[in-house]
Amino acid sequence: MKIRIAISVSIVALLAVVLIATAQSRTASSQAPQRPPGGPPPPPPPLMNEHLAHELNLSDEQNTQVKAVFDAEHATVEGLMKKLDDLREQLRAATANGQFDEAQVRTLANQQGQTQADLIVEHERTKAKIYSLLTAEQRSKLEQLHERMKPPFPGPRPPDNRPPER
Repeated sequence: MKIRIAISVSIVALLAVVLIATAQSRTASSQAPQRPPGGPPPPPPPLMNEHLAHELNLSDEQNTQVKAVFDAEHATVEGLMKKLDDLREQLRAATANGQFDEAQVRTLANQQGQTQADLIVEHERTKAKIYSLLTAEQRSKLEQLHERMKPPFPGPRPPDNRPPER
């Protein structure tokens, strides 16, 4: 009899934890700024080009070239972000109402991973193009900027970008 009571209490506790976690995730996701599925990716940080121009003391010609690099990257990134949105929606549809087809989920997960890899490659390509436009002194300043922007804690960050609790 004691075992049945312990099992029942455990099940109730587990259900309570799941319900609380679901409610918190819904609250957090409704508070986070959302962009509509298939919508354009969020714009780059405000005045990114102007910020770089100021911090690195870019010439007018360099400024024009950097802007062209950002503009070209934006078009590519926009397509990749749309693809990620589409894949996320397909995954939601594939797993709605408790459905689970492992092969389909793996296929969609692999496609998401490849698209994220493409985004990383595009980001690094853009950095390399900008780097090639800079003088040695500007490159040094850029490296210092990158160091200042490094997160203080290594490893993955939670969605709200807070450092992990220790």
